[in-house]
Amino acid sequence: MISQIAKFSVVMATAILMTTQSAAQEKGTTGLVTVLDVAKVFDQNPWFKNRMDSIKGEADALKAEITQKQDQIRQDALAIQGLEVGSPDRNAKEREIEQRQAELRTNARQSEQKLLNREAEIYYETYTKMREVVTSIANENGISLVLRYDSTEINPSNRPEVIKGVNRTVVYHRQLDLTKMVSQQMNAQTASLGVNRK
Repeated sequence: MISQIAKFSVVMATAILMTTQSAAQEKGTTGLVTVLDVAKVFDQNPWFKNRMDSIKGEADALKAEITQKQDQIRQDALAIQGLEVGSPDRNAKEREIEQRQAELRTNARQSEQKLLNREAEIYYETYTKMREVVTSIANENGISLVLRYDSTEINPSNRPEVIKGVNRTVVYHRQLDLTKMVSQQMNAQTASLGVNRK
């Protein structure tokens, strides 16, 4: 008697599970896997691109400033060549030049690190906004998993591209690319945000 009850319970549990899974699949609420080209979403987002262009502009200005100061230090170093070697005046000027070079290296390194940190913040903020859009789309459409993939064509004549392409995680998908939808929603949500917003 007990074994028959146990068998009946297993059969009923299996039937309920199969019915639930079938209904869920009909509604498209489980098992749906899609792909997303994250690099393309970033590249197509004006808010991200404008902020990165701003960082690039600052990096170019910093490079020009450092180059100008290096040139000035070199000119000053050449100017003291006419002074007597070992004289107090030349020794003082050599120390001054060495100090200026050390300060320039330190300032350049610190400024570069600040720019790199800001660049990382931009990537993180953009990724966070993209993830929110993806989460919303996934919840609305019963998507269980979104895989990152690269949609760019592989140049067979370029070895690094071929190696990178061969190592892609997603080899094939059947019209399950969310890139366009995510990109459109991202662009709409970030359209009103300023370039320098942090």
